[in-house]
Amino acid sequence: MERKSALHELLELKKPLEEILLTLDRLERDSFPLVLLERRHVASILRRYCDGDLSRHDVERWANLIVSRNDIDYNSDAALREHLLELALPANSQLTRERAGKSAVALIEAPTAKAVEAAARVLHEALRHGWPSKYSKSYDELAATDSIGKYEFDGLVERMLVAATQAETGDNQ
Repeated sequence: MERKSALHELLELKKPLEEILLTLDRLERDSFPLVLLERRHVASILRRYCDGDLSRHDVERWANLIVSRNDIDYNSDAALREHLLELALPANSQLTRERAGKSAVALIEAPTAKAVEAAARVLHEALRHGWPSKYSKSYDELAATDSIGKYEFDGLVERMLVAATQAETGDNQ
């Protein structure tokens, strides 16, 4: 329980990094994830950097610690993983306050892996029932020439968005 608590402190950087590291160093490491890094954690670190509460070195060091641990999971979210690795390994790109702010917003606004998967399932189901051969026109052409086809396609997109929203909120009715 103490390790899980210390890992949460690391994710949220609630204490100075050195203090968290001292706690984690005296605890045994696990080879399986105990905690999950979420987009809000990375966005919070980036906001704190933008506000001047953290230095570029602090952010890079924090990201490296997250990446190096097997007991923190972050791999199921491609956008999160990409941002985290960019922070941990800033080889070609220097972190600026402007980039950090844009990255934080992108993390918050981008659909999660769960939402993308839900929408993809709806699309896959529609494709299995012959959508490509039925509608090979562009959306604008479809809208201009086939109001029923547009209505059906819009319904498909709506079902995708509903599925994505339900996946986000956990409301899978």
